[in-house]
Amino acid sequence: MKRFALKHGTAAAVAVALTAALWVAAAAFPAHAETRVLDDFTDVSAWSAHPADGVSMKLGAGSGGDRGALRFDFAFTGGGYAIARRAVDLDLPDNYAFTFRVRGPAPTNHLEFKLVDASDENVWWSVQRDFQFDGEWTRVRLKKRRISFAWGPIGGGDIRHVAAIEIVVTAGSGGSGTIFLDDLELEELPPADRAPPAPRARASSSAKGMTPVLAVDGDSTTHWAPAASDASPWIALDFGGPR
Repeated sequence: MKRFALKHGTAAAVAVALTAALWVAAAAFPAHAETRVLDDFTDVSAWSAHPADGVSMKLGAGSGGDRGALRFDFAFTGGGYAIARRAVDLDLPDNYAFTFRVRGPAPTNHLEFKLVDASDENVWWSVQRDFQFDGEWTRVRLKKRRISFAWGPIGGGDIRHVAAIEIVVTAGSGGSGTIFLDDLELEELPPADRAPPAPRARASSSAKGMTPVLAVDGDSTTHWAPAASDASPWIALDFGGPR
């Protein structure tokens, strides 16, 4: 992490650190990322329930804020799983991330995300064990590298065409609860092997010989510093894409 060199005291240092952190966070998810909405859950009729034997499960419409959401009620008497499944016809790009939002209330259990091919026999998944469901919305983001082959006759490899998506609650602590799902999206990301662009920096001001580019030049002996007259110094870092 690059160190910010300041001459305006602790308060200014804290202000610059907070401002820079906010700019870095914004740059990490730029508006130009290609995103496709797969389901905004205004209509939940495309989703079907597939519980294991002995597991109670019900799907229906719920509240997602501005629009609807998928309400997902489940009850475990022991082990087992509850699957919410949606048929799709989806070609995947070379690199991608799936995102969705989830909230409780529900006890801690395992949350699974599955992709199924047209044979309905080959499955890829991401498992988040002991997922802490919360009353507030949590955004789940799963990059391609977090979705691995689970089982099926092809034995491995990447999935290129998705015929069904499943969101699954599997018994961990068990019990019963309700979760809500919203905003299922697919992000197309740059190829994983592409070198990222060099970061760019700009600032409110610069001391002589201490320009913003020195904050991102890869040299630990150089740094940016604001002008002595700058009462509210800040530096913004642009990483040029998702990082």
